[in-house]
Amino acid sequence: MAGEPDFLSSVTSRYAMARDIFARIATFLNKATFKIKRGPPLEMIGEIAKRFKTDDYDRLTLKELAETKAGATFVDEKVQDINRASFHRSAFMLNAFTHLFFVDLAAQLSFSFLTLKFAFVIANIILALLAHSSVRQSYRALLAGPNALPPKRRFWGMFPNPAYNRTVKKNSRSYAHSAWEEKSLFRPAYFVNAALIFLGAQFILPPDRLIFPFSFIVGKISGLFTTLVMAFDVWRGFRAGDAARTAREREVSVYRDLDV
Repeated sequence: MAGEPDFLSSVTSRYAMARDIFARIATFLNKATFKIKRGPPLEMIGEIAKRFKTDDYDRLTLKELAETKAGATFVDEKVQDINRASFHRSAFMLNAFTHLFFVDLAAQLSFSFLTLKFAFVIANIILALLAHSSVRQSYRALLAGPNALPPKRRFWGMFPNPAYNRTVKKNSRSYAHSAWEEKSLFRPAYFVNAALIFLGAQFILPPDRLIFPFSFIVGKISGLFTTLVMAFDVWRGFRAGDAARTAREREVSVYRDLDV
């Protein structure tokens, strides 16, 4: 009987430890895969404050920005950019996980080249880091607010103001960079990932080395998982093309303000 309290205490402590580990994992996944719910500007600002470290000054600045029609549009645009980059970050981390555990292209080609597997994993992690950088850039741009345009002309309207066109061109750079990133980087990466998963899908432990029924179960689950990830990559590739076109349209709309 004396050992029973010790057993219960051990079980309770292990349960608490496991619950703490799962809570930490859930918190990490929540931060890594977040999506700011779009709605009224003040609600979006509240969601932003939950996801990023914002002080009272930042929240006040965003609320003042959202009070104007142009400011509310700007906030909604940057929230879309943050959500899209966050989704890219999660997608490429998913692809890195898939390449590590469910893809072995070298084995499918009948030769052993472990470096090839890790090269694909590292490439997806680098893409995820680039997407994370885009999240931070969009957030900083949101706090900075839209760039106010200087007057088109100076000296009582007699001469054009070169600073006006320079500011317009500066405002278009973020859209040009986003369009290039979506079209030339993320879109091909999704299609390449889909092709590699299609060609090299295999669990890290070949099912034929397992005893029945584990070989059957592992084979079916890994096949279903890789098929879903491959379809997801194809879908995200087309969505990245749409995002590139949207960014290019925004860039063109900014250039319409040039004083020529």
